[in-house]
Formats: sequence, structure tokens, C-alpha cells
Amino acid sequence: MLSQKTRYAIRAMQHLADNYGQGPVQLAAIADAQKIPAKFLTVLLSELTRSGLVASQRGRDGGYWLAIPPIDITYGDLIRHMRGSLALVPCASRYAHEKCKNCLEEGECRTRALMLDVRDRTAEILDGIRLCDPITPVPPFTDDEA
Repeated sequence: MLSQKTRYAIRAMQHLADNYGQGPVQLAAIADAQKIPAKFLTVLLSELTRSGLVASQRGRDGGYWLAIPPIDITYGDLIRHMRGSLALVPCASRYAHEKCKNCLEEGECRTRALMLDVRDRTAEILDGIRLCDPITPVPPFTDDEA
């Protein structure tokens, strides 16, 4: 599951991508449009600014904007930045690998093999979608589909 912080980061970055090239976007406008608590968004945007994904300007005409074009930011990049990994278990992470506690040897573990496949397929999808790509919202599931 994605953390609330990661979901907020995705929504904030989507908002900035939608406004790319139009000048700074005020924090209050992002918070209001994306229903993100302003205090939380302040911390989140500061982190994204320090990472080089977002730029900011203080003052009356200030705000936030993407520091790099949305075509150069994939959802995989963004989630890795926020979570550290796309993997569901630490032993399947390519960049933040850790051995699982109380588990089989990695070379014998079928769960790890499965999770590596899930991680690779997830990376293939998320690394193929950029912030500039259109994403159409999907209606909620019905009780029969859930």
C-alpha cells in the first residue's frame, strides 16, 4: 500500500504538472484543489524541493513549480523517492535491498521470487507513465466488483 504521504506527493506533483509552464502555484491553491492539509503539504513540498523535483519562490507572487519537465518524471521515480522502493518486501527491492527477518535463504524462497516478479512488472508500468501523460479517473467499484 502507498502511504498517505506518497499519495499526497503524487497528487501535488500531478497538480504542478497540470500547471507546468504557467508560473508559480501557491501552496493554498494546491492544498485546496487536492484536499491536502496545508501544514502537511508545506513539509512535503519542502522535501520535494530539497530533492530537486520542485522549485519554489517566496513572496507575494511566489509559489511552487516543477523543477524539471513533467515528461522527465515517471511515477516510478516519484514513488521511489517517497518510499525508497517499489518492492512489497525488502528482499525484492533492487535499490534498497535487505534480507527478510525469519525467512528462508533468498535463493530458496519462492515468495521472494514471486515478489521480484511483482516488483519488476510494477516498475515496468510505473516507469512507463510520466507526469505529463493523461490519466483518466475511473468510477468507483460497485459492491459486486469489490
